[in-house]
Amino acid sequence: MSLTIKRIILAIISLVVGFVATYLIVIFILDTVLSDYGTVYVVLTVLSIASAVGIWLDKFMKTELLPN
Repeated sequence: MSLTIKRIILAIISLVVGFVATYLIVIFILDTVLSDYGTVYVVLTVLSIASAVGIWLDKFMKTELLPN
């Protein structure tokens, strides 16, 4: 599989995990809905979680996004 396809898959998986985790956190832990949480906060939370997941996936998928 080419490196570009691996990187695209990594980005998609990271964003999906970030959105699902944000949704679950807002609904079950904060006991509110996404619209009350705020659009800016939702986007920033999704990107934060997706970045953390992306770093781990980079190591395991060997996409070499981050330098050694």
